[in-house]
Amino acid sequence: MTTETSKLTVLTPEAVSKENSPDRFYVSTKKYGETISTLKPGFEQNVEKYEGVYEVDVPKEVLKVCKEIQSIGGRSLLVGGSVRDAVITKEFPEMDLRPKDFDLEIYGMSIEQLQLVLETTFGSENINTVGKAFGIIKVKIEGWEEPLDFSIPRRDSKTSEGHKGFSVQGDPSMTIDEASLRRDLTINSIAYDPLTRTLYDAYGGVEDIKNRTIEVTDILAFQEDPLRVMRIMQFASRFGFKVSERTTQLCREMVERGDMDELPRERIAEEVKKLLTKGKRPSVGFEFAREVGFIDRYWPELGVLVGVTQEKDWHPEGDVWTHTLQVIDAAAEIADREIKAGKMEKADKLVLVTAALCHDFGKPSTTEFIDGAYRARGHEPAGVLPTREFIERIFGDPKSRAFSEITKRVLPLVADHLKPKDLWKNEVEKGIDQTRAIRSLAKRLSDGDSKDYPDGGGSNIYTLALLAEADQRGRNGAGSSYLARDQVPDLVNWQDWLLTRSQELKVEQKKSEMILTGKEYLQKLGEKNGGPWLGVILGATYLEQVDGMVNSMDEALIRAMAFREVFTQKVRKESQITKLQEREIWDRIRKMEDPREFLTS
Repeated sequence: MTTETSKLTVLTPEAVSKENSPDRFYVSTKKYGETISTLKPGFEQNVEKYEGVYEVDVPKEVLKVCKEIQSIGGRSLLVGGSVRDAVITKEFPEMDLRPKDFDLEIYGMSIEQLQLVLETTFGSENINTVGKAFGIIKVKIEGWEEPLDFSIPRRDSKTSEGHKGFSVQGDPSMTIDEASLRRDLTINSIAYDPLTRTLYDAYGGVEDIKNRTIEVTDILAFQEDPLRVMRIMQFASRFGFKVSERTTQLCREMVERGDMDELPRERIAEEVKKLLTKGKRPSVGFEFAREVGFIDRYWPELGVLVGVTQEKDWHPEGDVWTHTLQVIDAAAEIADREIKAGKMEKADKLVLVTAALCHDFGKPSTTEFIDGAYRARGHEPAGVLPTREFIERIFGDPKSRAFSEITKRVLPLVADHLKPKDLWKNEVEKGIDQTRAIRSLAKRLSDGDSKDYPDGGGSNIYTLALLAEADQRGRNGAGSSYLARDQVPDLVNWQDWLLTRSQELKVEQKKSEMILTGKEYLQKLGEKNGGPWLGVILGATYLEQVDGMVNSMDEALIRAMAFREVFTQKVRKESQITKLQEREIWDRIRKMEDPREFLTS
């Protein structure tokens, strides 16, 4: 016998064999009728409890549904990041971690019964059951950016190779300690009852948080998903916690076995993004990756930085690897500062910290001992290719949007990361006007039209100035931490100067706008259609504008007319000599970084 409610089938006592289900009991309510609870007696046993010590600020919608679940014999526990972050914030208030999403694990209730309660409480239109086969239902709540995850306890077991080779079986009759055992780390195995304000800690997660330690919950369960090694990297980075020797050794063995060889790039990319953007100290995660052999096996562009000597007068902190660790930490702090001030979007932090990580990739191939000192001449452009290869390892297909978005903005930053202070020295110390150089730099960063980074573009002087700041602050010879901004000679002076000058020239965030557009030029000529020649003329005229030779529409038109005449003459002559079609020659010129060079060739 069954009862039909809200298009869901809920089992009644008659449909269940009591002899085979000693842990089941039956609840009858007006709203849900007769339902079954499989909440195991003593499901809280073998778990340390903290009553009223830690509190999670839970939305009223969550409390409402928790009461509904309790009314029919279930128990709702918050699990995962929201609980962990509440404990961390209580123990270390300066970290101030505020949960942005909530995951609830529901005990004593089948996934069908859970769906019924959620649909009744929130409306079926707000329920997403795509993950129901895995015991997960998502609920969209108005005003919340991310949906809430509701799940029943489940048992995961490895059935075959690969990240999808898992068997997942929901079991709402599990106890707290049984359900918590499948979680990767002890700090993530803590649960919290929002109705009783009781925190349940089955595996010492609270004590590990107090000791700032990352420890695996269960060695066998941890190895079922190799991505957990990368999760340790980003957790160590985010919280600044040390990784236990037991956990470090386990991860080292997993790396040596090649457990991560078949991980999909999209899963790797997601963890790397978190490592670079959520971490206060990304260096901790990357140093852990080096210690367990992950970098040597999977990220050779980083591995070769270790041991590359730098001149102590310029880099008292040590080799390129040590310098890079300080620079990425500085970049993370700078990005947070700029985001807080409303000057940078949160998404731009990924660009800045990635550029900081890659900025000296050219040093291993260019470092030489010359005239009694270690020098890495030309390391900026030399770092572009390995940067591109590194980003491809993480983000995958070069044709993908994720790859192109990050690559086009990072490459020009790597290739020009020493430029900011050089501009300041030339103008302020040597008296050489840098207007043209600043405009040219803005164009290179924006267009990516340099031979050094043909795939680049979309960056700006503002971000470059921040990267150069991080580079100079990553030179602390007295410790592993980066220098404060006011500890670096001339940093405030050159940065303020560059940002002020670029603002005056209106090129801080992007290149100068073209004074003369194709539409305006064709109108002046009385023509409707252009061709390859139009791009050449406009490109050459714009470069004259960047160089300060063109400053008005009249000057732009005059210069464009003159360019059309001299270019046309030279193209015709070239065609006669080479027997190439004129259109082919125009196309070739259009692709040149500076089309004006054709006139002098």
